[in-house]
Amino acid sequence: MNSNVNNPKNLAEPWTKPWPENGLESVKQCPVCNEIDRKILHTDLVDNVFRAAPGKWTLWQCAKCRSAYLDPRPTLETIHLAYANYYTHQEASKKDDYSSLSFFRKLRRRLVNGYTNWRYSTQATPSNSFGVLVIFAMPNFKKLLDREYRNIPELPEGGGALLDIGCGNGAFLSLAASCGWNVAGLDPDPQAAYLASRQGLTVYEGGIEYFEGKSQMFDVITLNHVIEHVHEPIKVLKLCHELLKPGGQLWLETPNIDSFGYARFKKNWRGLETPRHLILFNRSSLTQAFISAGFPLPNDCARPSPCVGIFMASFAMEHGYAPYQLLKVPKIFHWQAIMTGYAGNLLPFRREFITMTARKMKL
Repeated sequence: MNSNVNNPKNLAEPWTKPWPENGLESVKQCPVCNEIDRKILHTDLVDNVFRAAPGKWTLWQCAKCRSAYLDPRPTLETIHLAYANYYTHQEASKKDDYSSLSFFRKLRRRLVNGYTNWRYSTQATPSNSFGVLVIFAMPNFKKLLDREYRNIPELPEGGGALLDIGCGNGAFLSLAASCGWNVAGLDPDPQAAYLASRQGLTVYEGGIEYFEGKSQMFDVITLNHVIEHVHEPIKVLKLCHELLKPGGQLWLETPNIDSFGYARFKKNWRGLETPRHLILFNRSSLTQAFISAGFPLPNDCARPSPCVGIFMASFAMEHGYAPYQLLKVPKIFHWQAIMTGYAGNLLPFRREFITMTARKMKL
């Protein structure tokens, strides 16, 4: 063990208390494919990420689609107990004022604005149209920008409507609005919905069921690390399909249970986040979920590898620390994380996150 890793500080351990017994529900078949046959992946999982949720948990893996899921799991009525310290309770950060930037950061801002004005219809200033060529010459940086904008398509002529499910503090909604989209957000967390609405954004408190019975309202729907939190993922995807206009795009990102990171860290992998993550997909099972919901075959989206951040957080948790506590780690470990990210480019099914888009078929 690295000598720089000392005994953990006296961190909260809410799992010493059980989850309310009347706040649990049994899950006897896979929430993704309904298969009954399964095996145990882990027992005694705890909330060692935000250290908010009481209880210890068992994670199962479906024998058919290999998705992983909690059984038992929190009910809809009690799941809020796991979100007391959640990150969406923080206000969205703002860009530094242009005048305060160094020369090189000013140049970077101008080039980025040139690219986003061209690609995403922003009207950011100051800008330099040469940024389009520069960003295309830097593919990893281009992936970073496109991921930030969630690969949203070109704004339709006459404007378009975008829904962000699980919008949190509204950071992405503000970004999409700056691209000319008519935006709306959904979030079941009252505090997150309040922070987003304070920015003048249209935000509804609740899940996608808020729009149940309605159809063809949106050109784009995004779910950024949301589908793993919901109790009925196929129902959510079907409702998304119904709410999209013909030709509309669904964008989704979620942790990958088949990732290199999970294989390395197991119960201390940052992507587990028990018990907020009720279901963990792999690339194949998520593809089948899209198809079950009525979408054609989805497309993979290129994104920068999050391996360094995920590995560092998982390393801290493995040693009993909070995931984002700064620790000195062996240099070889840092390089392993970088090389794992490159390996994910060659083996997409082993990436830390699955990022996909799918288009609703036109009539």
